[in-house]
Amino acid sequence: MSIRWSAWIALLVAEMLVLSVIFQSGALHGDRRWWAELLGHSGEALRLGGAAAAATLLIGAARWRGEVWRWSGPHNPPHRWWPLLLGHLVAFAGFCRLTAMVLGPEVRSSSHPVRWIASWVALGLVTLDFWAAVMLPPRLWAPLAKCGRGVLLTGIAAGAAARLAGQASKGLWQPLCRPTFRVVRALLGLIYPSVVCRPDDLVVGTPTFTVHIAPMCSGYEGIGLIWLFLGIYFWLFRRDLHFPRAFLLLPIGMALIWVSNAARIAALVAVGTEVSPDVAMKGFHSQAGWLAFIAVGLGLVAASFHWSLFTRNRPSLRPAGGRNHTAAYLVPLFAGVATATLTGAFSSGFDRLYPLRVLAVAGALWVFRHETTGLRWAWSWQAVGLGAVAFALWLALGPAPSHTAAATDLQAGLGGLSRVGAGVWLTFRVIGAVITAPLAEELAFRGYLTRRLITADFRDVPPGQFRLSSFLVSSVLFGTLHDGRWLAGTLAGMLYALALYRRGQLSDAVLAHATTNALIAADVLLAGAWSLWA
Repeated sequence: MSIRWSAWIALLVAEMLVLSVIFQSGALHGDRRWWAELLGHSGEALRLGGAAAAATLLIGAARWRGEVWRWSGPHNPPHRWWPLLLGHLVAFAGFCRLTAMVLGPEVRSSSHPVRWIASWVALGLVTLDFWAAVMLPPRLWAPLAKCGRGVLLTGIAAGAAARLAGQASKGLWQPLCRPTFRVVRALLGLIYPSVVCRPDDLVVGTPTFTVHIAPMCSGYEGIGLIWLFLGIYFWLFRRDLHFPRAFLLLPIGMALIWVSNAARIAALVAVGTEVSPDVAMKGFHSQAGWLAFIAVGLGLVAASFHWSLFTRNRPSLRPAGGRNHTAAYLVPLFAGVATATLTGAFSSGFDRLYPLRVLAVAGALWVFRHETTGLRWAWSWQAVGLGAVAFALWLALGPAPSHTAAATDLQAGLGGLSRVGAGVWLTFRVIGAVITAPLAEELAFRGYLTRRLITADFRDVPPGQFRLSSFLVSSVLFGTLHDGRWLAGTLAGMLYALALYRRGQLSDAVLAHATTNALIAADVLLAGAWSLWA
């Protein structure tokens, strides 16, 4: 039942994200009629409502759990949720259609816009009511609401506070720009006798290549990632770390990632000056940031393992007997990410050295082949179906095919290779997408992380054991691995986890993932949708 509820929550989140991504209220900008201004803020209201709902669920889960489990006992009649789910999907489809009409010219030119708005609100409430009835029988919502009024108010306040804090944090980016600018200028002064420096608009560089230090380049993103990374690390190793001393890793990490960001910008200028502006902006600019984050994050973890100031009981990186089970699940992914980052940093949009990534992952899989014997291969049409659904979501939530600069770079790069060279590159690209990437990523996320989030020794947890926090956190982290497609990646991760939970076989998650990537490869090669590989 927990799996079913998680699926319904994931469905609602996906629908809210789809609405916020597909429908934009920019067409109503400048319209001063009250209903137009109300619609113009609908997206913000949707995000605020989502934050409030998430906070309410987190706060009230413990209080409501007993009531829910009492209802779900064997003495109660089974909940017929299939007709309600069908009603919800029909209502959601109608709501999407009505949303397109409300935000389109039909309503703006109508003589009775209020009727349209009222119908839109009513259909939205009906859609939400159907979803609530799918989650729990309607008779149970009244007692839950009665005992959870305080929780609801607290959740709304917490969600609103989180949303407002996120908006307010944007104003904090600017103050860090000038310190970053000064450090970059000082670093460049150590290398070049002539440094271009315009403090008024934060432009720095050399006479042949300059960069503008925007607020987003000031280092706050790296600081936020370090906080997230260390927060997960603190929670996973809470029994081994020495608190509150371990919290000292936060300011140390913040300082290191900020200095690394300034060094990255200085190196960017050097690459643009000495190598190529294209390589600097298209490859090095983003990949060097990930290299710095990986180096700082893993460096902090390694230092804390070997420094008694932070660690109460030093966790052994290699268990007795010389068998490192954790490495078997994580090293293939790390090998792929590290190789991709290194080769991508010195490319200008087309990674000619992609085959090295496949070979690195394949080598790691071969080295640890005896540690991953739990993969039991058996065909599953359900896993294939879930992979096909993930492919459909990948298409629906991605950019328009062949309309991105990265897709153009990919086509141009292939065109610059010989016919044999292009064939070899495409062969490795398909092998990487269909074989090595699904194996490496599923071993790390569904094989290791979903179990590690349940208990310290992941081997004590059988594959496929469900826990809501493990399901959500591992899926979101999987989504962040797919830069620019985090939403589709998160939903795909949820589907691969469902494939795992169905039979408790990690091979089902690998098969679902491989199905998605095989369909993407077919779309790229047969239909020319190069943006899917960009």
